[in-house]
Amino acid sequence: DISEKGMSARPNFMDALGAQLATSKGLVDTKKALEGVKTLGIYFSASWCVPCKKFTPCLKAVYEAKKEAKEGFEIVFVSRCKEEAEYKKYIETMPWLSIPFKDTGIIDKKIQIFFKQRVKSIPTLWLVDPNLGVLIDAEGRARTQEYQQDLAMKGDSRQLLSHTAVATLNKGIDIVMYTVDEVNGVSQRPANLKFVLDSKNTQGKLVWKETTAASDKFQKRVSGEMSMNEVEGISLGKAGLILKAPGGGGVSNKQCFSIATGTLALTAHVATKEECTFIFEAVQHILSCGKDKLARDKKVASDGSVKDPSIGFRVIRWTKEMEEMEKKKKALERGPPPVDKKALLKCKEVKELKKGIEIMAYTLDDMQLPKAQKMCILFRPKEGRLGSLMWVDRRKKRRPPKDASRIEMDNLTAIAMGKQTNILQTAAGTMAEKEACLSLIGSKNQISIEFEEGEEDVKLFMKAVEHIMKESQDKTMVKKSNGHGKFEVVTHEIHKIADLLKKKLAGEEDEEDGKLNANVNLNWEAGIGHSGGTFSGG
Repeated sequence: DISEKGMSARPNFMDALGAQLATSKGLVDTKKALEGVKTLGIYFSASWCVPCKKFTPCLKAVYEAKKEAKEGFEIVFVSRCKEEAEYKKYIETMPWLSIPFKDTGIIDKKIQIFFKQRVKSIPTLWLVDPNLGVLIDAEGRARTQEYQQDLAMKGDSRQLLSHTAVATLNKGIDIVMYTVDEVNGVSQRPANLKFVLDSKNTQGKLVWKETTAASDKFQKRVSGEMSMNEVEGISLGKAGLILKAPGGGGVSNKQCFSIATGTLALTAHVATKEECTFIFEAVQHILSCGKDKLARDKKVASDGSVKDPSIGFRVIRWTKEMEEMEKKKKALERGPPPVDKKALLKCKEVKELKKGIEIMAYTLDDMQLPKAQKMCILFRPKEGRLGSLMWVDRRKKRRPPKDASRIEMDNLTAIAMGKQTNILQTAAGTMAEKEACLSLIGSKNQISIEFEEGEEDVKLFMKAVEHIMKESQDKTMVKKSNGHGKFEVVTHEIHKIADLLKKKLAGEEDEEDGKLNANVNLNWEAGIGHSGGTFSGG
C-alpha cells in the first residue's frame, strides 16, 4: 500500500515511472527512452473498456502525426487490464511505450501520488512535462480531439479513418433504402452504403449503390452520393413519414435512420441497431474532424416509444465567427481579466452606490424569524477585480466594519426584481412596495431589500450593477421575464460569458433568450399522392 506518508521524500518523476519501460522489442531504460521528450502522455486504459477501444485508434492517429512532425511527443501506457494475456494483446495495437504488466499496480499509484491527482475513470490521458515533472493538462482526451480536428482540416485522412465506426463504414454497410416512384409508391431497395475519402473536400462523402437489379422495368437503379460538407442533419428512428407509408416500415425503430442535405435525403434501415449506431457515430466523428457539431433538434417528434424514441440532430457548421468565439472562450477560461478600478468609478451611478444608498434590509434574526432593519447598501471596489456589495448600519457607512455582511460581485448570480423571495412575502415585508424591492442572489448568500427612495433608487442601483458587470469583461446580465404588465416577473441573471459561448458553440441555446436556435427541421415532408410522405427530394 502506497501513501504520501509512507514515502520518505517526494521522488522525481522518472522514479515514479519506474526503472524500465516496455516496447515492442523488449524493456528499455526509462530515462533513455524519454530523452528529448518535451510532452509525455500518461495513458490509463484497459482492453475490457469499450470507450477505451474507441479512443485508442484516435489517439494512435494523432500520435503518428506528432511523431512524423518530430514534436518531441511520447506516450506511456498504464494498464488497467485484469490479466497479462489481455495486456499483451492490447499493447499490440499501440505504437508507444508502456509500464511492464508486473509493475502497473504500484506505478499507477505512484504516478497519482506524484501529481496529487486521482484517475476517476478510463480512458484518461494526462499530458505532462517529464523534465519538470509538471502536469500540463489532465484533460488530454479533449486536447486529442482538438489535435485531430486541426490535422483533419489540413488534409490528414488518418484522423477520419481512425474511428472504428468510420473504418467500418469505409468498408461498407448493407442497408435497405426507402424510395418513391409514381407507380409503386414507397418501395424498399437493398444497397450498400460506404464512406469514401474525397480529394475535393476534407470530410469525404457517403456513396450508396444498389446491390440487386430492379425487380421490373419501371424501377430505375437507385445509386447516389452525398458530400459530408453538405449534410444538414441526421435522425435516428422513424422520424419521417416515408418509414410509415405503405411499402415502408415493418422494422424496429432502432434500425432506421435518415441523413439529409438541403435537396437530398437518404432514408433506410439496417439489419441491427448496432449498425445504426455505427452509422451515427461515423457521421458524428467525420463532422467533428471539421469542427462541425451535431446538436439535438427538438423539432423532431418521437415516433417511437418512451424507451425507443426517434431523435433528430442538426449540423452546426464551423465558421470564422465561431473560431473567434472559441478563442475568446479559451482566453476567459484561463482566468478572469483584471479590472481597472478607475474605470469602475467613472460611472456616476457607481459613485453614488459607493457613497451608500439607504435601504430596508429583510433578514432572519437569531431565532430564524424574518425582520426588517434600516441599513445602507454600498459598493466597495477592489484592486484588480470587481469588489463587493455591503450592507451596514447607516452610521457606519463611511467606515464599514471588516466583518460587514457582503456579496462579492464575482459571486453575484441573479437579481430578482420585486417581491419574489419568501421573506418579502412574510409579515415583515407586508408594507414593502413591490416596485422598490429586489433580492440579490449570490452563490453563498442572499439578501432582500427595499429602497427607501423607491423606483428611482432601483434604477440607479441597476445601472451601477450593469456598468460593473460590463467592466468585468467576463460576465453579462441576461434579462428573463414571465407574465405581462403588472403581473410581469423579472429576473436579471448574471452569466459567465465563457459559459454562454460554450453553449452557443455547442448549439444548445441562444444567449439572448435561452431558446434553441433550431433552423433546420429534419422532419421535412412532401406529399406523394397517397397517405404518407417522404423527406424533401427523397
